[in-house]
Amino acid sequence: MGSSKKKGQQRKAAAKKAISVTTEGSSSGVSGGINSSSSGGGVSSSNKIVAKIRRGNNYATKKLLATTPGFSYEQSGVLSAVLEFLNRCEDETFDVVMASVGGDLKTPSLWLNILVTATFVEPSCKLQIAENIGPLISCMVNDTKRIFFKSNKHWREGIVPFVNLVVNVMESKSSGQNDIRMIENMQIVDAMLQYDGLLSSTVQRGFWSEYRPDIVKELRTGTPLIIFLSKRVIELLVLNIGMKGEGRTRLFEIGATPIVNKEYDPNCMTSYTAELVHRVQITENQRHNVLGMIQRLIRDADCVDKGVITEVIDWGANCVFNYDDALKAGMLLLEVMYQGADIVRSAAGNSQVLSDTHVAFAIRAGLIEMCMGFIERFGEHESFRYDNELPMHDVIICIFHGINNVSLHNKTAKAIRSKMGNIEALLRLEEVTNNDKEESLLQIKSIVNLNGSYCCRCNKSLTKTEVKLCNGCGRMSYCSTACQKDDWLNGHNDTCCKSFTSELIGCFQGIYWPEEVPSDERAAAKLKKIEINMNMIQLKLFLDNSETILTQAKGLDTPLCDCIVKFDLRTCPLTVKVEKYTTAFSSQDDIEEYEESRSKDNITCGYTSNMYIRGVEEELAIQRFFPHKWLKKQSK
Repeated sequence: MGSSKKKGQQRKAAAKKAISVTTEGSSSGVSGGINSSSSGGGVSSSNKIVAKIRRGNNYATKKLLATTPGFSYEQSGVLSAVLEFLNRCEDETFDVVMASVGGDLKTPSLWLNILVTATFVEPSCKLQIAENIGPLISCMVNDTKRIFFKSNKHWREGIVPFVNLVVNVMESKSSGQNDIRMIENMQIVDAMLQYDGLLSSTVQRGFWSEYRPDIVKELRTGTPLIIFLSKRVIELLVLNIGMKGEGRTRLFEIGATPIVNKEYDPNCMTSYTAELVHRVQITENQRHNVLGMIQRLIRDADCVDKGVITEVIDWGANCVFNYDDALKAGMLLLEVMYQGADIVRSAAGNSQVLSDTHVAFAIRAGLIEMCMGFIERFGEHESFRYDNELPMHDVIICIFHGINNVSLHNKTAKAIRSKMGNIEALLRLEEVTNNDKEESLLQIKSIVNLNGSYCCRCNKSLTKTEVKLCNGCGRMSYCSTACQKDDWLNGHNDTCCKSFTSELIGCFQGIYWPEEVPSDERAAAKLKKIEINMNMIQLKLFLDNSETILTQAKGLDTPLCDCIVKFDLRTCPLTVKVEKYTTAFSSQDDIEEYEESRSKDNITCGYTSNMYIRGVEEELAIQRFFPHKWLKKQSK
């Protein structure tokens, strides 16, 4: 018999004997070889097993997995030995590692299986594993190169136990129960989530069956288990991860991750959140959990992109056939519009985070049409207006209120104009079947009215493309150069184009709140655009409400020159209120200044609107003059 063959047989025999001694110790009541002071033989056997595993012995490693050892993985040194081997996986081949210790181990996946087993039988070792598998994660999360110990074969053999390991480390099973929950020791979760690529790769593994045919073909039978385990760990994270520290950042990373690796498909733009919304549409299974995940990603991490908005509106407009789902779709859109603000707070109009970008894209995607469809389909439902929690009627009103609040912001204003044809078609609906529909139509009309303009000189109605703004102040709109020159010669040069800081309040035309322009250039530019849009509609609102203004002024028995007309654009529909100047101003100094400067030929109008700059809701207030004769002429 050759010497090498003989040595191999001797090694196998020694390993077999060592394993049998350990197993006998375990079955006779020795609970922890190294920890037991009365089992000297158990200690010796454990040391021999560890020594063989450190030498890469194939038989000893497989035997360890096939038995239930009575020693501590952590204290015996087995865990450290395996982790030391795995930490070489990025830089060395498996053959080189085995040659360095004289081992005959066939595959490194056995080491992964040892770690998986250790997490089951000795949960206390999870933290040590979590803190020492950085190189392993770097190799296994790369699903395009798919290299582990410089080998694609080893990656294929190791991916299933690797996914098992990640799940086992990051979850725990309640004692005596079947439910799985995120492990209470967040130190372990934090240690795992520090590794680059772990979250995104786990998200993407959940979609291999649909989007990665190359891997499915390569792995064959292992794919379903990987997909199931990956989806479960992401669900655990989304539903249980805390918002302290880096929690929100991690949630956003999950929700914004594209469902396909960019290295495989650089054109994939579908985020995890958008795909979740899409799957809500096509399946009833676990819908409650999926909706909870979507809501958390949107509300707590602002995981909102064009795909998410499109999928939510598509679900609400085309795939919803029952009241409950329609209500859920509407509530999700509120979360989207208000960037996760509490719906009750948003419904009261107190949100500080209304998003012009989100609202604008939602309008382009069919938000208004979807809401009107809900009214048509579910307006007679028993819970449409009256519900203990949140009726659909209130959700729709809140959506329209949100649109109104940013209707003067540039993106939303453009979006409304782009949908004007569809909106006008809705407004032409003559049959009003209930008060809810009538109220909604009034809100839409009010929103549309904030997107028109009149020439400040001849009162001609203008479309957006016909408007010519004064180059000096940007506040006055005209139909032609001739009207602009005529207005300039008739006082515009002396009023609106002058700086308001040197003018008395009574003769000022222009913005008076906020008092200071934001120091941030982007915020200042946004404020300027909102101011321009607001100035464009002021004359239109003045003329459209002539009858209301004249009626209220007559009821006050006050000359028009002594009246202040207040337009509140924060309500939907807007409110118009006429007051005597003596009650409109809060201080005697303001009253006296107004008396000194007011014009006998003009009526003073004040316009107040919301604006959202740097994520904060602020007030925009502008004062304007218009001739009395325009009111009288328009009211005939």
